[in-house]
Amino acid sequence: MFEGLLRSSGRLLAPMTAIVVLLAGFGGTPAALAQAGWTPFGELPGADAYRDVARNARRIGLGGRVRDIRFDETHAYFLSGDGWQRVDLATGERTEADAKALPDRIRASRGGGGRGGRGRAARGRQVTEEPSPDGTFTAVHRDYNVWLRSESGQEIPVTTDGTEANRFGTASWVYGEELDQSTAMWWSPDGAYLAFYEFDVSNTRDYYLLDGLSELRTGIMRERYPKAGDPNPIAGLRILDVEGGGIVTVEVGEDPEQYVYAVRWTPDSSELLFNRTNRHQNVLEVMAADPTTGATRVVVEERQETWQRNRPEMRFLEDDRRFIWETEKSGWKRYELRDLDGSLINPLTGTTDPTSEAPTESIVKIDEDAGVLWFTMRNSETPTNAQLHRVNLDGTDERRITSVDLNHGSFQIAPDGRTVAAMRQAVDHAPETALYDEDGREIAVLATGDVSGLAKGGFHGGELIRFTAADGTTPLQAVLHLPAGADLESVAKYPLVVDVYGGPESRGPSNTWSPANALCELGFAVAKIENRGTIGRGKAFEGATYLNLGGPDLDDQVAGVKAILAAHPEIDPARVGITGHSYGGYMAALALVRHPDVFAAGVAGAPVTDWRNYDTIYTERYMRTPKENRDGYDAGSAVRLAENLEGDLLLLHGMRDDNVHPSNTFQMAARLQDRDIPFEMIMFPTATHGIGSAAYRSSKWSFLQKHLDGAATANEKP
Repeated sequence: MFEGLLRSSGRLLAPMTAIVVLLAGFGGTPAALAQAGWTPFGELPGADAYRDVARNARRIGLGGRVRDIRFDETHAYFLSGDGWQRVDLATGERTEADAKALPDRIRASRGGGGRGGRGRAARGRQVTEEPSPDGTFTAVHRDYNVWLRSESGQEIPVTTDGTEANRFGTASWVYGEELDQSTAMWWSPDGAYLAFYEFDVSNTRDYYLLDGLSELRTGIMRERYPKAGDPNPIAGLRILDVEGGGIVTVEVGEDPEQYVYAVRWTPDSSELLFNRTNRHQNVLEVMAADPTTGATRVVVEERQETWQRNRPEMRFLEDDRRFIWETEKSGWKRYELRDLDGSLINPLTGTTDPTSEAPTESIVKIDEDAGVLWFTMRNSETPTNAQLHRVNLDGTDERRITSVDLNHGSFQIAPDGRTVAAMRQAVDHAPETALYDEDGREIAVLATGDVSGLAKGGFHGGELIRFTAADGTTPLQAVLHLPAGADLESVAKYPLVVDVYGGPESRGPSNTWSPANALCELGFAVAKIENRGTIGRGKAFEGATYLNLGGPDLDDQVAGVKAILAAHPEIDPARVGITGHSYGGYMAALALVRHPDVFAAGVAGAPVTDWRNYDTIYTERYMRTPKENRDGYDAGSAVRLAENLEGDLLLLHGMRDDNVHPSNTFQMAARLQDRDIPFEMIMFPTATHGIGSAAYRSSKWSFLQKHLDGAATANEKP
């Protein structure tokens, strides 16, 4: 069976050139797995220790959390492992509380401006039914048209001329995947109007996947999938007057290359809002449409030299006119108070020092009665630590509440705004919940995590390692874990595995409590390394990889590995591996061909191996088109650099992956085969992009144990 899979162009390839294991095709029995050269996860050396550590690590530090907290004018009441207790806000004194006489729970703050819909559709898809606010009608997408279904079940066609190439009430796959468009029909809050998409996909090229590869006969999965540089689907919007029956076409703009998305209504139903961006995605406009005429106007515009975030936060206040808006015009995320007429009322955050290298992070609470916005922010001295700030809605009296030495989250703000509860932690500091007053004074610590069992079990908590990026100036961090009982005085004992993602608009490792990592018990040191190109550090940091994916981001992973090796001589520099999935799979594959002197083995799950293979919206946001940026595409292509492979590479991919197509892995495989370079490959016939099977995990860690000699070093010195 395997001999047939190893044949290409009529000849038997060199040993281990390609091992293709179709798991669901012939069964994943232990015997079959052993024949394929890898071991089920539960049979790996160290698997028993893995289970013990995974179970115990979840318990460590949980004592630092409180299960419930409430406030009155003089006390905070909280529920922990010791039952209900109360703390005097003036003195910090703690006493038992009567569980039968507690203040009310804290009400959530007002949101607004978000999407409607009935939950989430499948990835890249939209829900097919949307009920009206009063339940009188349900908007239905069927056969490329929109229908209204009454409470009695009667269906009335809204459109009748929809086709596969020109669709109503649904979005193209790329909109669902990359613009988070899980809905395509939107009721106004008062139920008077129904907005819906019109999509022309006639020029969007098809991509085909084989379905049923594990069954007797196969079928074909067809998707309109625009790859970098291809023609895009063209989006339009229409609005139905439910009572009158008339339909107007929204004036979305004449640019056929633009994207129209993030559709929602104003809270008072007066206008339909949507975001519009150019193909380069560096100019964003929030548009407002009159539902009676379809005429549009610009509410707010944002521009960037690199790319503009596609869905900035927009939170309406109670008057349904003013809204809090997220902007990055300064190079740092800030909040502004704006009016629906398009005017700026006043800036909100960053007003104390507008040039400060401190990105605003997220809104915690809007208190209109007190005229206060509560939000989180970071600063240049401790960018890993989020802090709670407050500012008046007129932009005055901006101030920090929590201490900068730890990372804060899980905030609960008293109704009068005078007291705040926050959970604080760091990689090496177990979670604890503290009370602060409105001036930032610490009142009391309510709960502290119990880490006494960590040392007793020989566990090593996470270590935060600070290092400098490959540019020689930018400060970065890595989080490292070692196996339980690791001998820190030993030399060259443990292999290192880098667990990577690192893609744009993702986050690097955070400064949060990091107890023992169970994967270390398989015989590895495990690291997560920050790189430029991720979010939370300002637009210059984020834009470092613009037009150059796989460049500075991967260089920083290498810089992090070198910093770890310098700090830990017990880690063997000749046995460094890397693993990741999706963008992380891309980084893993590219690492082995760009830095064969650093990485000895790698597992690439569902990797993009050449950005020409991926969709327009994601790829062009960071790389522009292949015609505009040929050098960038070539430099970031693992396929074009495949002949540099020296270490051991395992490629994993789902055959039904409609996101990162399996052709990515097959192109890499073909390139390696053409050059007679050994590698291993496992394909999953029934899996999509996530894969998510036990066999996926087993094959990955079995491969790394085998090629990094992790099992041999788990319990003994070399």
